[in-house]
Amino acid sequence: MGKIFKRSDVAYFDYKDFKTLQRYVNVYGQIEARKKTGLTESQQRQLSRAIKRARHLALLPFVANN
Repeated sequence: MGKIFKRSDVAYFDYKDFKTLQRYVNVYGQIEARKKTGLTESQQRQLSRAIKRARHLALLPFVANN
Protein backbone atom coordinates (compact mmCIF):
# COMPACT_ATOMS: atom_id res chain seq x y z
CA MET A 1 0.00 0.00 0.00
CA GLY A 2 1.30 3.43 0.88
CA LYS A 3 4.06 4.35 3.19
CA ILE A 4 3.14 5.57 6.64
CA PHE A 5 5.42 8.12 8.25
CA LYS A 6 5.97 8.77 11.89
CA ARG A 7 6.24 12.22 13.38
CA SER A 8 8.61 14.42 11.50
CA ASP A 9 11.70 15.81 13.14
CA VAL A 10 11.61 18.73 10.71
CA ALA A 11 11.01 21.93 12.67
CA TYR A 12 10.15 24.01 9.60
CA PHE A 13 9.13 23.01 6.08
CA ASP A 14 10.99 25.13 3.55
CA TYR A 15 9.61 25.34 0.02
CA LYS A 16 13.17 25.31 -1.38
CA ASP A 17 13.90 21.92 0.22
CA PHE A 18 12.04 19.90 -2.40
CA LYS A 19 13.75 16.62 -1.45
CA THR A 20 12.04 16.68 1.94
CA LEU A 21 8.74 17.81 0.45
CA GLN A 22 8.75 14.93 -2.05
CA ARG A 23 8.46 12.49 0.86
CA TYR A 24 4.99 13.88 1.60
CA VAL A 25 3.65 13.71 -1.99
CA ASN A 26 2.25 10.41 -3.30
CA VAL A 27 2.83 8.86 -6.74
CA TYR A 28 -0.12 10.80 -8.17
CA GLY A 29 1.27 14.16 -7.04
CA GLN A 30 -1.20 14.57 -4.16
CA ILE A 31 -0.26 15.76 -0.69
CA GLU A 32 -0.47 12.89 1.80
CA ALA A 33 -3.12 13.05 4.51
CA ARG A 34 -2.38 13.85 8.11
CA LYS A 35 -3.10 10.28 9.15
CA LYS A 36 -0.32 9.04 6.89
CA THR A 37 2.22 11.75 7.63
CA GLY A 38 1.70 11.75 11.40
CA LEU A 39 2.05 15.53 11.57
CA THR A 40 0.16 17.93 13.76
CA GLU A 41 -2.46 20.23 12.26
CA SER A 42 -0.18 23.24 12.15
CA GLN A 43 2.70 21.19 10.69
CA GLN A 44 0.38 19.80 8.01
CA ARG A 45 -0.77 23.30 7.06
CA GLN A 46 2.83 24.47 6.91
CA LEU A 47 3.72 21.44 4.78
CA SER A 48 0.90 22.02 2.31
CA ARG A 49 1.79 25.71 2.03
CA ALA A 50 5.43 24.82 1.30
CA ILE A 51 4.44 22.19 -1.30
CA LYS A 52 2.13 24.62 -3.07
CA ARG A 53 4.83 27.30 -3.16
CA ALA A 54 7.34 24.78 -4.52
CA ARG A 55 4.84 23.79 -7.24
CA HIS A 56 4.39 27.40 -8.33
CA LEU A 57 8.15 27.81 -8.63
CA ALA A 58 8.38 24.56 -10.64
CA LEU A 59 10.45 22.79 -7.98
CA LEU A 60 7.73 20.12 -7.66
CA PRO A 61 5.33 18.93 -10.38
CA PHE A 62 1.59 19.59 -10.11
CA VAL A 63 0.78 16.11 -11.42
CA ALA A 64 2.75 12.89 -11.77
CA ASN A 65 4.22 11.80 -15.10
CA ASN A 66 2.40 8.62 -16.04
